[in-house]
Amino acid sequence: MFPRLSQSVKKVCVHTGNVLNINELKKKPGQNPSEELVESLKITLSDWTPPKLNCTKLEIHSKHEESKTSGPEEKDELKISVKIFVTSGKAAALKEALENLFVALDTKEIDSVVLSYYSNSNMGDKNDQQAILEELWSILEEAVQKGKILRIGVSDVDTEVFMSLYQNSKVKPSIIQINLSTCCVVPPQLQEFTKQNEVQLLTHNDPQEFLPDTALQSVFQPMLEEGETSFRVHWTARFLVHVKCRGVLASKGYIVCAQRALPA
Repeated sequence: MFPRLSQSVKKVCVHTGNVLNINELKKKPGQNPSEELVESLKITLSDWTPPKLNCTKLEIHSKHEESKTSGPEEKDELKISVKIFVTSGKAAALKEALENLFVALDTKEIDSVVLSYYSNSNMGDKNDQQAILEELWSILEEAVQKGKILRIGVSDVDTEVFMSLYQNSKVKPSIIQINLSTCCVVPPQLQEFTKQNEVQLLTHNDPQEFLPDTALQSVFQPMLEEGETSFRVHWTARFLVHVKCRGVLASKGYIVCAQRALPA
């Protein structure tokens, strides 16, 4: 049974906690990343108790929230990797995602952050894509310069766009991810460029649109009254915490920030 979500709420950030500890997910092996995220959101929201007072912004935390480390020695033994999926193309969204991650993970330093920017306009003009990407990239550069992030990279960008970003940036991307389901062969030009500039070239299986609005709306719909407007994805972040010496995955989770859609 899902609790009622007040109509006064305009923004919601949902923290799934460590999904490795959610038994319901263990019973559903073989899910792709998006399916796992949707299921973990449903589980988190079904266990949530609404506040007594109405508010415009909510942070909803899972009872499985065990992503925080207990002491400084333990933190030194962990490696934190993050991928942030931004849909608005606005710097404020990426800033908000980073702020939430540092708090949720109780850390002052993240080893690597990969940026994935997707919107319906991604199929448009490359110059527009480049301008948006460079604005978002400046946020990551600032975090690196402050010592908060060690390595930064991008996912699913055109080869020419990536090369231009690399050449124009103050802090060079050291990671690029490509999806082999949409690009069955790594472009030779990209292979050569990454090799020459010591950029780590990785593959992934994340859907291009990691959390579609339709999927998010199916999550929130049971919490809304009939006729109420639902929510749209603002940004999504996935974190992986590994034990360095053993390479063991200690924690994995998601944070999703959604805004209520404007009435049609």
